[in-house]
Amino acid sequence: MDDCRFDNLTRMLGGLQDRRSALRTLTGAGAALISLARADLGLAADDDVLIEGCRLTGERCKRNNNCCSGVCKGRKKHDKNGKKKREGECKCLGNGKKCKKDAACCKGFCDPKDNRCRCVGSNQTCNKDSDCCGNRKCVSNGATRVCKKHKR
Repeated sequence: MDDCRFDNLTRMLGGLQDRRSALRTLTGAGAALISLARADLGLAADDDVLIEGCRLTGERCKRNNNCCSGVCKGRKKHDKNGKKKREGECKCLGNGKKCKKDAACCKGFCDPKDNRCRCVGSNQTCNKDSDCCGNRKCVSNGATRVCKKHKR
């Protein structure tokens, strides 16, 4: 870091009201740098990737349109004012169901040809385990990866 940048950083931190504010700023900046580094190095897992505009399977929801799958299942309850309120969880879509995004499907991907969830069968090309139907894993088969039955 050059002298000018260091001076600007110390002036910014010096202008904060208290130690808590400085610590909060530094913590936020550190977390942002770590997440950017993980994504840049390819260390982020598929589950870490945020899909803008919708919630993934298992996340909390209030309405169907909160979820990538369009399915928010849960119980309805009443709030303090007596209004009905749903507290639920996003559910995934099964094979053959209508979809808009890969994240909506329980297994496989959202096929752009007909906008339906599809998974890959035995000995068919795959990228990851979740592409495979049933109890299959995506394993290396020479130069390609294919779905194979998983033995327990």
